[in-house]
Amino acid sequence: MRNRALVGLSAGAILLLAACSSSAATSAPSAAASAAPSVEASAAASSAAGGGACSESSAAGQVAVSIKNFAFGPAAIQAKVGQIIAFTNNDSAPHTATLDDGTCTTGTISPGSSDGLVFGAPGSYPFHCKIHTSMKGTITVS
Repeated sequence: MRNRALVGLSAGAILLLAACSSSAATSAPSAAASAAPSVEASAAASSAAGGGACSESSAAGQVAVSIKNFAFGPAAIQAKVGQIIAFTNNDSAPHTATLDDGTCTTGTISPGSSDGLVFGAPGSYPFHCKIHTSMKGTITVS
């Protein structure tokens, strides 16, 4: 009787593991297919999840921010939803513009280069350079 219970338990565990592995295999393609939504859909999803509604953009920006002497200029940035904020590194070291909650960042911006952020939802977004954490600012999107 004890052996039957052990065999039944083992069979159940094997079936459970098989169900889990086939479920993961079938959900992976749909997750990959949905990983490339439009900027607006991505921003809306990010906003709904509390992610800051932000994405990186290498396109020309409408709002210019200079990075010089290890500071953002201006440090208090005003932008409208959908405007690209272009960070241009006029410094001797690489920098980033990274939201304090970590949900969005530019790539590493080399000296003489630019990268940008675009927001899909209004709000106040504190940010910093993740390489030089004393560099700080706030982006206000209306």
